[in-house]
Amino acid sequence: MALIALLGAFLIPILLSSLQGLTHVLTCQQKTNVPFTVELPPHGQPTISSSAVITRDQAAGLCGGLRLDMRVGQESANKVKIILPIANHTKHDWQGSVKLNLGGTSVPVRIGGVPAGQTREDTIHFHVDPGTHEINGSLLIGP
Repeated sequence: MALIALLGAFLIPILLSSLQGLTHVLTCQQKTNVPFTVELPPHGQPTISSSAVITRDQAAGLCGGLRLDMRVGQESANKVKIILPIANHTKHDWQGSVKLNLGGTSVPVRIGGVPAGQTREDTIHFHVDPGTHEINGSLLIGP
């Protein structure tokens, strides 16, 4: 009975841990700071706008050399396409995901393995209700 209790004590941290929908352990999480705003009037086409500030002393990339260049485009009258490419400018292979903030909802999107010097991407489709919605992302990287 004591051995079972001792084994159970070691399993408690494993059972209580959560990756919150991710398939890899995080070693770096960094926000892109390039929000997109999607505005859909009750009758009409959506308007997609974004802005980014580029400075001369800007770092080489997120998480030590990785780059996330989110793109958003119109797919139909009430649907947008979000393209999430992660470029790996390091000497190491990484597992990559993107945490999208769609309005008030956070959604992890698995990109998968990103070999050194290569780019991997995923595309998701987002149904837009009438109104204004902000889309922002964070890069989630693990070994």
